[in-house]
Amino acid sequence: MELTRQVILTRYDRGNIEEIEDIVVTEYPLTIYLNDEELVTLLCSPASLEFLVIGFLLSESIIKTKNEISTIRIDQSKGIAYVKTNTSKDMAKYFMGKRMLTTGCGRGTIFYNIYDSMNCGIINSDLKISYDKILYLMKEFAAKSQIFQSTGGVHSAALSQGEEILFFQEDVGRHNALDKVLGEAFMKDVDFSKMLLLTSGRISSEMLLKAGKRGISTVVSRSAPMDLALKMGMELNMTIVGFARGQRMNVYTGRERIIW
Repeated sequence: MELTRQVILTRYDRGNIEEIEDIVVTEYPLTIYLNDEELVTLLCSPASLEFLVIGFLLSESIIKTKNEISTIRIDQSKGIAYVKTNTSKDMAKYFMGKRMLTTGCGRGTIFYNIYDSMNCGIINSDLKISYDKILYLMKEFAAKSQIFQSTGGVHSAALSQGEEILFFQEDVGRHNALDKVLGEAFMKDVDFSKMLLLTSGRISSEMLLKAGKRGISTVVSRSAPMDLALKMGMELNMTIVGFARGQRMNVYTGRERIIW
């Protein structure tokens, strides 16, 4: 399935009206079935769907190791992901009182509880990075966002060890982009404590929590952080960098990890 499609639109530009061709992003509903029980429907971009499913299950603490996954089958024509685990999962008990709508990005669903932050633990990563390396990585990050450059309709997420971008994913939702990149790195046995996260979207509490659960110490965005994310970042000893664009950035928490 294509990630974009062409449309005909009418453009008004300073008094001129014309019909032109343009490109829009494909939005795709993917329903996850876990052990034959419907779990959730994600609105996403139709790429790296297996990584998305794994990252979502990982972020929601439904799985903790690769060995828990028996099989994953994606039926792209029907928009269904079938996941089997080696142990049974009591979904009704697990998700009771935890379903909520995320902020923005297509009103995606996560199973989130503020007390989940207690499961992260304090981040003790000794990763340090210079401010100029962060700005270099964000420039490389922006150059990789080819679908965004052609449509303006997606978010991006990436992981780096501080020297180069190792994993990069795009999606219509910033949560999905993050889950995809986490899922890919997880399946490749990455040590998350040695990684920093780059994202194009707002750093919300949900986004920070996904990173914190993996032991990622540093989150960098070209956009803004939210108030609750900053409170969580201070509690969890995480470094939060926002508005990292061009030759400027704001360090909100964890300043000691930045080399000036």
